[in-house]
Amino acid sequence: MKTPKTLLPFFAFAFIHLLAKLMDFPTMADFTKPLLMLGLMIYFNSEVPKTVLSKFVNAALFLSLLGDVFLIFSDAQPIFFLLGLASFLLAHLVYIFINLNLVDTEDRKLKFNWHDLLFGVYGLVIFQQIKPGLRDMMIPALLYTIVICIMGITASKRWGKTDKASFWWIMIGALFFIISDSILAINQFGTPFPQAGFLIMLTYIIAQFMIVRGIVEFIKSLKASE
Repeated sequence: MKTPKTLLPFFAFAFIHLLAKLMDFPTMADFTKPLLMLGLMIYFNSEVPKTVLSKFVNAALFLSLLGDVFLIFSDAQPIFFLLGLASFLLAHLVYIFINLNLVDTEDRKLKFNWHDLLFGVYGLVIFQQIKPGLRDMMIPALLYTIVICIMGITASKRWGKTDKASFWWIMIGALFFIISDSILAINQFGTPFPQAGFLIMLTYIIAQFMIVRGIVEFIKSLKASE
């Protein structure tokens, strides 16, 4: 499949940002970080028509951009970490809404099944790992863990309700998002480890790209069937 030219800014920003993280150039990393979601917005809005759905996608990307900016300053002021957490929590809530509505059927209710426990168990394990270091962040971290697990669950609920390409793009993207946030949580509240920042951003970039690509695939398949 030919890569759209509108993806080139995102790929360029991602490459420069990841290189800066890998080579430990914090100024360049901080400069390019807010550009990542802007690059995805350029790609998304050039590939699909303006609809109610596109407004929600842009809202999720904008909230993610805010989260990225807040986290840049989290080392200087702890309040910025909380603001970043709140921004991404809201972004995940928007993605949950999108997942529930990004289907080809009228069945948009969230019905929990036994296999959803896999997400819950994973979230519980990660939370237990970071719990000793949370202190005042206990409630926000617990709330965030619950929300991101539900985001993963709603992505999995699209199975059989949409085309396979869109499902797998978004499903794998959701898993990468969970992995990215897990690495961030362990590094922040558990045991810091080398190149955690690089791994956080690598998995985050993959996650956001795959989710947006999956939404684009869904909208295009929907338009093709009209």
